[in-house]
Amino acid sequence: MEPEETPRKDIRVEDVMRPAVTVNPDAPAREALRLLRENSVPGIPVVDDDGKLEGFVTDGHLLESALPRYMKMMESLSFVPEDADQWVDYLIEAADRPVREVMTRKVSQVELGKSELVVAHKMLRDGVSSVVITRNGQVAGIVNRLDLYAAIEGID
Repeated sequence: MEPEETPRKDIRVEDVMRPAVTVNPDAPAREALRLLRENSVPGIPVVDDDGKLEGFVTDGHLLESALPRYMKMMESLSFVPEDADQWVDYLIEAADRPVREVMTRKVSQVELGKSELVVAHKMLRDGVSSVVITRNGQVAGIVNRLDLYAAIEGID
């Protein structure tokens, strides 16, 4: 018995994308963290005052910026006591850094009007879970992997 073939339907990126929450590059990292948590998203576009896309900041960027460089190089942190309160000061200092210091300037983006296949290809090629949709260099929305896959499968 052959599997039933599902007819392919055209999916417009405009119908799959969500409005994008954004942050300014001069905002403190703690503001980006607040926006990530409030919106339950792993990353957000960074835009200037004119709405031009400048970068992307993720929860991973924020966590990485909060850890001292030498900790990233260590195989084990077993030498650090779990109640080491001195680390709290370092974490607070990292949260005050501007977003521009922790964001990436490499942004996976696709211009509005492209097909869902272009977006899926971009996600796979860049190894990301979200693609920023732009219109003339400004953020129009964002498409995440789960929403795109659900749309392709016809799941509401």
